[in-house]
Amino acid sequence: MAFPPASPRGPVPVGLPQYNLNGLGRDLTGRTMANEKGAQYATYDLDSDKKIDLEKSYEANGHGGQHHGNHDHHDVDKEKYEANVPQLQGYKKRLKHFTFAWYAWTMATGGVAFTLSVIPFRFEGLTGLGTAMFIFNIIFFLFNTIAISARFMMFPGTLKHAFSNPHEGFFSATFLLTVATMITNTTAYGIPNSGPWLIDALRIAFWVYLIVTSVFAVVYYHVLFTVKALVITNVLPGWILPIFPAMLVGTLASAIAKTQPPAHAFPMLVAGLSYQGLGMMLALMMYPIYFGRLMTSGLPADQSRPAMFIAVGPPAFTALALIGMAQDMIEAKIVPDFISLPGIQNKAMITDQLQILALLAAIGLWVFAAWCFGIAIFAMFEGIHRNDFHLNWYAKVFPNVGFTIATIQIGTRLDSTPIQMVGTGMASILFFAWLIVFFCHIKAIKNRMIAWPGKDEDAH
Repeated sequence: MAFPPASPRGPVPVGLPQYNLNGLGRDLTGRTMANEKGAQYATYDLDSDKKIDLEKSYEANGHGGQHHGNHDHHDVDKEKYEANVPQLQGYKKRLKHFTFAWYAWTMATGGVAFTLSVIPFRFEGLTGLGTAMFIFNIIFFLFNTIAISARFMMFPGTLKHAFSNPHEGFFSATFLLTVATMITNTTAYGIPNSGPWLIDALRIAFWVYLIVTSVFAVVYYHVLFTVKALVITNVLPGWILPIFPAMLVGTLASAIAKTQPPAHAFPMLVAGLSYQGLGMMLALMMYPIYFGRLMTSGLPADQSRPAMFIAVGPPAFTALALIGMAQDMIEAKIVPDFISLPGIQNKAMITDQLQILALLAAIGLWVFAAWCFGIAIFAMFEGIHRNDFHLNWYAKVFPNVGFTIATIQIGTRLDSTPIQMVGTGMASILFFAWLIVFFCHIKAIKNRMIAWPGKDEDAH
């Protein structure tokens, strides 16, 4: 049956599929975007990690099935989708979709390993378990790095797209966060079993990490400002990920400074405090936008809700860094043996005052982190039955590493056994949560839910 031609402004003839093009190629003011890239991103709900155009066309033809307010990419009829994909996907073709999000796996694994090292109530074999996780995490990190390097070399253009596409680009920060966890784990598991050379190596690693994360924090935000691919109504805590590696300079300083001579420990602590403040300040600028979005636009899409746990990270890691750095001032014998501050009469009181201030600030930050955790956990359980695995599930683990360690440290400084027991319980839950997510990760690989065309962050 032939349809009459439609006028440029007339309605679509009856019988033709009517695609929902609301917002296609337009910015928040309704103006048409000037470049094709902007139009490309405007077709996607940026809450979602993996929505594809096929989902839109499939729903537009009346085959939506039972959907919820925020659609998951697996709501697409798998048979119809996979009919357009070669059934025999070799390793090479799957490698094309090996994204930066895989570093969320090593980031979380390293975080859990470090948490095991600070548990106050220990049993025989706990240190061995943490050491094993530390070693395996290095192997996982090398595997990820080799795989993603092969992807960039074998498929020209994927490197540029990985950074210019925020869906994947935000996860590039997890590479540096993994490096941070490996450095902190080295202080816990490496120093007791090695020579003094490792102390010097950690000091060099600290300053190299600081330089690299400083450049990354500036350059990647510049990329985001340039591509203009984000929509303010879809803001998530993940938008602070580019500054997260720089913020963890404070956490690194709290872990490393106590192992260094005073002449090296003091500059590290100053740098750690500076960068911890930078990360927390940027997070404080982002929180009003994020909570405003929750109040006006509701919860994120189901598959994006694990990212809500990222909001727990900045206050939690800042709390543990402040306590740790204040304690390092004593352990490294910086005050009053190494430095004297002009105008202060009783220099012996400096360390005591710093510890009190750090503890008070940490308690306030911990409560804020707990509130953010509560918001995220309720949102997660509300949509968990509609969700399937994405690599962002590891966000349920890593931010809570800081939350757990901060709890333990507050309990230690208050000499409170009940709080330390709560922290130990949180660490146990965190470990089993990691096991569950890791199991789902392996299952997702087998079932072609990740590293498969249209299923990953590079699908946008």
